[in-house]
Amino acid sequence: MQIGFIVILIIAIFVTIFAIQNGTPVNVDLFFVTFETYLPIVIITCIIIGAVLALIFGTTRQLKKRSESKEIKNRIKILEGDKLLADNNVKSMETEIKSLKDNNSSLSTKISELEEKNKSQAETIAKLNNELETLKAGKNLTETELDTSEFDKANGVVETGTCDEKSETQIE
Repeated sequence: MQIGFIVILIIAIFVTIFAIQNGTPVNVDLFFVTFETYLPIVIITCIIIGAVLALIFGTTRQLKKRSESKEIKNRIKILEGDKLLADNNVKSMETEIKSLKDNNSSLSTKISELEEKNKSQAETIAKLNNELETLKAGKNLTETELDTSEFDKANGVVETGTCDEKSETQIE
């Protein structure tokens, strides 16, 4: 910034010296008007008009850059907020994933235990079926007789020979 100011100052000094040395009157044709004036006045007027135009265009460019800068800063703030929300979401999802993995492993353990229990119960059922087949073969009982006797045992009916329906209901 200071170097630009120094360069402009040096140019202004040279233009002033040039204008003073060439102080002769000149004819100026401006659109439809012609008038006579001194050369230094024309040169200084042109320099002032050029400086004002440069100032106006430079200021508008700076204002545009400032507004763009503000927009970019606001966008950065919004994106930083979005990033913070995304980071929090990632952390919560990681926590949820960890809890789901822990839950999954505990459920896998329970499934294994239930499969073992199911297997042992299947073995028990198979043994009981074998015993049942053995009993059926040994006593030559039909399946309905076996079901009736099992039902009677489960309900506390004692067989002491032949009972009619009245005595069975009295026992119950």
